[in-house]
Amino acid sequence: MGIAKKIAIVLGIIIVGYLLFSVVYNNTQPTEQESLNVITDDGSHLQSSSYPYKAKISYEGSWFAEMGDPNYLVKEEGDGTKTITLDCAPWERVCINAQKEDYGEGELKVQLLRDDQVVAENMSSNATGNVVINYNY
Repeated sequence: MGIAKKIAIVLGIIIVGYLLFSVVYNNTQPTEQESLNVITDDGSHLQSSSYPYKAKISYEGSWFAEMGDPNYLVKEEGDGTKTITLDCAPWERVCINAQKEDYGEGELKVQLLRDDQVVAENMSSNATGNVVINYNY
């Protein structure tokens, strides 16, 4: 057997091995969507176990609040009583900072609810009413 035939046989074996490896490798890899580990939610399936925290702000005038993870606070404003679902995983720390916008005389009351149970509460009747809740679970 000549040297050219030996080289052709070895190259043929390498090419067949490479093709088999490619087919097996490509068929066992996750799709691009699976590999991104993306979770999407359109908000239609809110459940207390997935989103356990809510902030309830009660005041007869207008108010402004920042709430959520202390490193990433979401801003919200409103009038009257409003309950806001904090769309998050069960954080270890939750912060709420609310303030009266109209400097009214009424009481600004802030409650942090976990699975619809009050776990922290604070209030102020001061005209500049600033209420802070820092909750560590």
